[in-house]
Amino acid sequence: MKAPPSRVCFSLPADPSNLGKLKHTPRGPHGLLLILFAGFAAGVMYLFGVQFAAGDVYPEYSSLRTDPMGTKLLFDSLARLPGVTVARNYLPLDVLGENGAVFLLGLIPGSFGEDDEGLQRIERLARSGHRVVLAMAPPTEYTELMALALDRAWHVKLGADSNHKHVHRLYFTEARDWNVLDRVGPKLLAVERDFGKGSVVLFAESDDFTNEATVAADRLEMVSMAIGASSHVVFDEQHLGIAETGSFVGLARRFRLSGLALGLAICTALFLWRSASGFPPAASTQDVPLSGRTSRAGLLTLLRRHIPPHELAATCWQEWLSANRRTAPPERLARAAAIVRNASDKPLETVRELHSLLLPGAKH
Repeated sequence: MKAPPSRVCFSLPADPSNLGKLKHTPRGPHGLLLILFAGFAAGVMYLFGVQFAAGDVYPEYSSLRTDPMGTKLLFDSLARLPGVTVARNYLPLDVLGENGAVFLLGLIPGSFGEDDEGLQRIERLARSGHRVVLAMAPPTEYTELMALALDRAWHVKLGADSNHKHVHRLYFTEARDWNVLDRVGPKLLAVERDFGKGSVVLFAESDDFTNEATVAADRLEMVSMAIGASSHVVFDEQHLGIAETGSFVGLARRFRLSGLALGLAICTALFLWRSASGFPPAASTQDVPLSGRTSRAGLLTLLRRHIPPHELAATCWQEWLSANRRTAPPERLARAAAIVRNASDKPLETVRELHSLLLPGAKH
């Protein structure tokens, strides 16, 4: 007979009813972390919503900003006037369609005056029929302004007042071939010049268009003069760094899908929490000791269940005979069959007798 297989351990629970308890081990800390993460995400989205509503995230002089340094109040006020259309531009100026007044507010004096290509782009826009309104932002340092391109192309020179107690610290010292719209003594604050079908209006300051000035209503005459006879007004946001990129976040903000995104985030957090922990959490269980049995013990159990003791020797003989019939002489096979027929209730002695008879080299 073949040797029994090597030792293999089967780990089975002593009580099958504990299987459900073993699979349902609670994971409370993971669920708590998911809840905390969902709360943190909700708080961050709420703060972003508050900041976007107040407009603090937008740059100064943006028509999306609602604090005193923004221009949203002027944008909304013009939108309520009959016969006037107002829009925001997030694309390059070259793609503007309908002619009208185009506001570029908060320009940095030094960089604006040094860029020949930028001045040529604005001049082309004016020659196509637009009224381009350019307003400067206060520089960080009131030192000498090297606006060489502005002087060379348009014959306009900038000046700075180093006395911080004065109101108008940035102004134009010279503007040849330009019409003066506003001035305080020798300081030129607003000038205008025609270019082809349109015109360009230069303001030394952008404060006349802010929400604070709109509430005070003391500079509305200059705003009306800047718009001129145009019935279409465009507030350019692209030069302030607010450009339309076609991203998913931009589309969601445009169609006001922040609430939907928050709901999806909450649902996702709940799903992850539900997958990581039982709902409701299962009661804690103690570790159940597990017992194991060898392969030999399992084989003995199978034999005892399916083969009676008085048939064990005959079964072993038939299994051996099916594979080793040709290895023994016929007379020995006949004697072995007789031994099996006359076997007693002691199968172990019968198997030993068969083994001694059929063992190679045995002398009988």
